[in-house]
Amino acid sequence: MTTADEAATRIGGTWDLTLRPGAFPPRSGVLTLTPDGESLSVRFETPEGSSTGEGDIKGRRLSWTVAVGSNPATLRFEAEVEGDILLGHVELGVGPFKERAPVEAVRVGSGARLPFREGSVAVVETLTACGVEYVFGYTGGVSTSLERSIIAHDIKDFNARNELSAAWMSYGYNRVKRRAASAALTWCVGALHASPVVYAAKLDSTPLVLMLIESAAAWDMRDILQDATELYPALKPLSKYIKRVVDGEDLPLAVRQAVLAASTGKFGPAVLDLTQGAMYQRTTVRTEQLTLPEPPAAGETSVRRTLELIEAAERPVILAGAGIHLADATGELRRFVDATGIPVVSSGAGGRAVLPDDHPLYAGDMSGWGYFGTGTKVAEEADLWVAVGFSFSQTATLSWSLAKPEKVVQVDIEESQLGRIFQPTLGIVADAKAFLGQLNGGLDASGLKGRRHAGEVRSAEIATAKDTYAETLKSFVGTDPIMPAAIGQVLSEEVPAGTIFVNDEGFPVPGMVYRESKYPSGFAAPLGFHYAALGSSLPVAIGAKLAAPDRLVVSVGGDAGFYYDCGELSVLAERSLKVVSIVLNNGGLYGGRRGREHGGPGSVPFTHWTDLPETDYTTVAQGMGVPGERVDKADELAPAIRRAIAADGPYFIEVMTAASTMHLHMAEWPDPDPKTTRKAGHADLFVDGSWPN
Repeated sequence: MTTADEAATRIGGTWDLTLRPGAFPPRSGVLTLTPDGESLSVRFETPEGSSTGEGDIKGRRLSWTVAVGSNPATLRFEAEVEGDILLGHVELGVGPFKERAPVEAVRVGSGARLPFREGSVAVVETLTACGVEYVFGYTGGVSTSLERSIIAHDIKDFNARNELSAAWMSYGYNRVKRRAASAALTWCVGALHASPVVYAAKLDSTPLVLMLIESAAAWDMRDILQDATELYPALKPLSKYIKRVVDGEDLPLAVRQAVLAASTGKFGPAVLDLTQGAMYQRTTVRTEQLTLPEPPAAGETSVRRTLELIEAAERPVILAGAGIHLADATGELRRFVDATGIPVVSSGAGGRAVLPDDHPLYAGDMSGWGYFGTGTKVAEEADLWVAVGFSFSQTATLSWSLAKPEKVVQVDIEESQLGRIFQPTLGIVADAKAFLGQLNGGLDASGLKGRRHAGEVRSAEIATAKDTYAETLKSFVGTDPIMPAAIGQVLSEEVPAGTIFVNDEGFPVPGMVYRESKYPSGFAAPLGFHYAALGSSLPVAIGAKLAAPDRLVVSVGGDAGFYYDCGELSVLAERSLKVVSIVLNNGGLYGGRRGREHGGPGSVPFTHWTDLPETDYTTVAQGMGVPGERVDKADELAPAIRRAIAADGPYFIEVMTAASTMHLHMAEWPDPDPKTTRKAGHADLFVDGSWPN
């Protein structure tokens, strides 16, 4: 039987105590226990004040009641002491709310450490150890079981106005950082609101970690409120990596694996379906610092063979895709083309600006986005393509109808991309930056540096074509009504060097020209292109601004997309976050109107579902706390942009524009090669003439 002296030695003294309610952040205080036989006097001090209570002792077990802070109800604690560690729980209750919350304490001055931590703490510790800097979220249900640990630890959090925007913010942050440097958090019922971003991350090769919290696994198959048991199979096809975690011991590894999967190889989305019970379970599994592996380089034989193919070619061309940007390889690309005189043709929006638009060896993009139409011509006249980070997508190839040379070198970090659509002459698994660095390293041993005369001829052709196009583009500036093609040109003159642009649906900013003077290393847009989702511009811009706080960020979107994300203007005001938001108001969903053409003559009126009611978007922005103005005339555009740049915080500009996308269709494509059949786009109903047919 335990004597009073033994109980006093074991239990008496002061303890640093933490209680962890599920719906609130952890609460800490100093607990003073004074045994008297089998009786116990208690004093509990918190930042809100102190209170006293009484309790009982039975060996190592003890119980007591005490009021905590402003809680009107007396709380009952039960715990057990083992050396300098006290573990137990507290019964919480306010009105109909009841909870049995964990309690833990360490004797003050003992130096003792708890041999475990709660699951939610393990999640946050592991996120931090894996380099995750932000958690973007929209709260609900019991996602607070993880939120409280986020609040209590050294990790930044950022609230959106809905789950979709929270995920887009994380997407934009990670796209700029080029790794999973942030995560998104939602309650289960809102997880499918964020699913478009999961899919976009998969198609656009963007690192993304989405954490959703659902009810305890014990409630599975019982038709509970906001049942989430079908979310795992719903999100699995969209994810690169997905795990449902019901045991807290698995959390450190699940989080680590999610960040690793999202940030390596072909970037993509990782989804963690976390049950509430796992958040409260305790785990002893250690958290280790994550160091991402070095990206793969090509084998020496492949590098040598590539250089040989280039040397043997008369008209080689480098096809540069979004993989150049994702690998941060624009510097290596530029060194190679400057040394060899080989022109570069980019994929449409994804590979745009791998070199500055006015670089003499940038021929433009391949296919039909209208920026320097010579890109298609140069690509079709080539006798060798060296495609680096280039996926040969529909938009980059006019539905695979452009003339393809017999010899193609295809380089991609994802092995399954090689030979997926056609058989390349040489397929190489390698990171774009590593591979281009290897090519640069092999130049001295090759004869490529002496072949610049061939490149100079094509450079002159490229310069002539680009000059002609630039003059046509300039003709849109200064006209009323304001043409969309004028917006980017004015912006490119007014914004500081290095400004980050985010455009709705992933399209290039209308008329934007990325010049050497402001983008010597090219420009990587923080929004991918393949998924092309309305309403992504502003939240992606917010994520990009947080990832690059020293750079100006400009969001350019349409009025239809603004209905999706206008709520995030209040986030800008709340955080005083310097993002310039520009909305092009043409009175409707203009892309939808153009899409009506694909239905056949007279099948659907152009205005069906595409006309929007007249709305004063500037007043909407001002009502949310963001200053702004409406621009009706062309000569008002530049001054408005200057005021936006000079503003201390966020700024909104509504530009009344004509309904036109002419800037995307001005370039005259060369006559089709006899071996090809030009395709119109994703409304094509046939594949004849598509590679490899």
